[in-house]
Amino acid sequence: MIYFIVEGQTDKALIENILHTLGIDNDFKFAGLKGDGSVKRYIENLTDHELSENTYFAIIDADNSFSDSEKKLQKCIGDKKIYFFIFPDHKNSGELEDLILSSIDIDNKDEVIKCFNNYKQCIKDSINKDIENKHKLYAYTTLQHNQKPEEYIKTLDIKDNFEELKQKIKELFENLLYREDPT
Repeated sequence: MIYFIVEGQTDKALIENILHTLGIDNDFKFAGLKGDGSVKRYIENLTDHELSENTYFAIIDADNSFSDSEKKLQKCIGDKKIYFFIFPDHKNSGELEDLILSSIDIDNKDEVIKCFNNYKQCIKDSINKDIENKHKLYAYTTLQHNQKPEEYIKTLDIKDNFEELKQKIKELFENLLYREDPT
């Protein structure tokens, strides 16, 4: 069994969508799902028996620093055989929401994003609070599609923006089929 250890429902919805586009509809489960701390706790609590019986793939956001996030995750993983991917693209800072927002394909996308960025700046200037891209994605999906982000993602056309993650997941399943160690 393959366990995807993810931060939340939006991550889960994206991975399910990718798996579906790859024609993989079974042999996997999800764990974590309660923020970035849940990924760390889940990994720390894995037993040797669980690690020998299953395959684990952790997925987290890079947030402000890909390098820092990678170091923290590798420290948490230690010598456990756990594969991982860091959003948005396994090399840059950011988060899943950056990846999703970059894949929005509407004629007035730039105007919509500009409006939201103006709102974001207004909130910051008015009450000194930063609005995250999670809020931007939520606003877009609820206003444009009348759906929560995790519902919208289930119908998202998986395009080039997701190719690196899609390829890594595909290789994971192919290597398990042939019982090889993915690197």
